[in-house]
Amino acid sequence: MDTDQKMKILKERARQFAGVKEEQLIGGETLSGLNILLSEETYILDSRYVVEVLPLTEFTSLPCTPSFVQGIINVRGRILSLINMKKILNLPEQGITNLNRVVVVKHEDIELGLLADDVSGYNTVITNNLQKELPTFSPAQKEFVTGITPNGEIVFNLKSFLTSSKIVINEEV
Repeated sequence: MDTDQKMKILKERARQFAGVKEEQLIGGETLSGLNILLSEETYILDSRYVVEVLPLTEFTSLPCTPSFVQGIINVRGRILSLINMKKILNLPEQGITNLNRVVVVKHEDIELGLLADDVSGYNTVITNNLQKELPTFSPAQKEFVTGITPNGEIVFNLKSFLTSSKIVINEEV
């Protein structure tokens, strides 16, 4: 069996595992992502930027930071900012428990942790099937949300978020 045949078999297996049918792929590009829960809503994070998922064990709060900075965490010697996405998206708070998860994301030289209520799985969506915007979206949601799937899952634009000047804090106290 040559390399091309092996690659074709592996791609077909990956497509079957993801639950994406061949006829769906013809209609547009796909996005593979991690499903996280935030205030009873499911958000999909592009897996190209997800490094790992960790349980929230402890974090250190930082004074004089914007409200969306929950604090910092130590991930095997790397100190990362812990961002509370609910504050950015204006979602209701439910408190932090030991059930929360930290999704470590990275784009170029920016690496940080996103606080999630839970991680509920992995999903593949067809980007052409997304509803682009709802009139009830807040300005932050309009900026960082790519669209909504037919199942009501919200596709979060991680690249836009990670490259946004809104998350960069460059102040002296």
